[in-house]
Amino acid sequence: MADDYYVILGIEEDATQDDVKRAYRKLAKIMHPDLNKNDPTGAAETFKKVKEAYEVLSNPLKREKYDLELMRRGSGLFTSNPPQQSQGYAYTGPPLAPQRGSDVKLVMKILFQESFTGVKKGIDVKMPVRCTNCGGSGSAPGTPVSSCPTCRGSGALLQPVQTPQGYINQRIVCTTCNGRGILMQNFCQRCSGIGLVNGSENVVISLPPGVEDGAIIKLNGKGGYGLGNGPRGDLLITVNVEEVPNMKRVDNDLYIEESISLPKAVFGGKQRVFTLEGRRTLRIPPMTRSRTEFLIESEGFPDPVTGEHGDLYVVVYIDPPEDLSEGAKKALKKFAMEMGEDLNDLGL
Repeated sequence: MADDYYVILGIEEDATQDDVKRAYRKLAKIMHPDLNKNDPTGAAETFKKVKEAYEVLSNPLKREKYDLELMRRGSGLFTSNPPQQSQGYAYTGPPLAPQRGSDVKLVMKILFQESFTGVKKGIDVKMPVRCTNCGGSGSAPGTPVSSCPTCRGSGALLQPVQTPQGYINQRIVCTTCNGRGILMQNFCQRCSGIGLVNGSENVVISLPPGVEDGAIIKLNGKGGYGLGNGPRGDLLITVNVEEVPNMKRVDNDLYIEESISLPKAVFGGKQRVFTLEGRRTLRIPPMTRSRTEFLIESEGFPDPVTGEHGDLYVVVYIDPPEDLSEGAKKALKKFAMEMGEDLNDLGL
């Protein structure tokens, strides 16, 4: 803990995650060993510290642990002489300790059929969870926890601030207890006093019929656990629908590509089509051209909000046979001649 990671990256302690990323990228462009050929050893050592600072401050759990270490080192939490209230007086309102948990994002892959019918699945989601060793308190099991003498257990102080209208009291976080309102003699070794650890939780996710590829489903209160028993964050699920070779969705309409034989295209007939709702029979009229669309109303995708169905379009293509007998070839050759085809142009 000799190095101050905030100083190394040149940012303030309240910097956002975007600030941390920008600072790291800026320094990486300047201090990377590949860009400092004149002093590769020194540059490598400097860049190592920059990278170490970024790895800690860009990870919410590691950063919280680091901030606690900074607080212990700088404020004398466990000395015999606790800090005095020299810059403010105790705040008597609600404590500031509880902090909302982080939002968790994941991509959920589903089948094309499942996007039509909807799906309900239980998924193990990685997230910050409450430490089972200390129950989320951050204190080592069996060790005493005392109220912070600086803020009297409130987690905050009122700081007089001068304004053009006079002095007003501004609420600030108590630096002695970092807003928790309590002091612990020994921190939990598993979570380093944070009360949270990296873990996972099984979450049941229900996707409505007609859910679209790229849709974002928000589950309130199913994200990471909050510090100090604060509220949980949200779970944000991005839906990824698997593609299928002969089907595609356009808005709420369903398009199915279906191949038919040449005789059926000429003479017409029945064609069995497998849709997302099962098999159905399509009547092909005589002399059907390739890429003809057949409309079946209200058999497309249901709207995930209203439930109203789009339409189904069956697009037919004339599929040439893969293998012909000699008799079939002769018959087809005769057919071509009667149609006025130049046999020399047919590759015969």
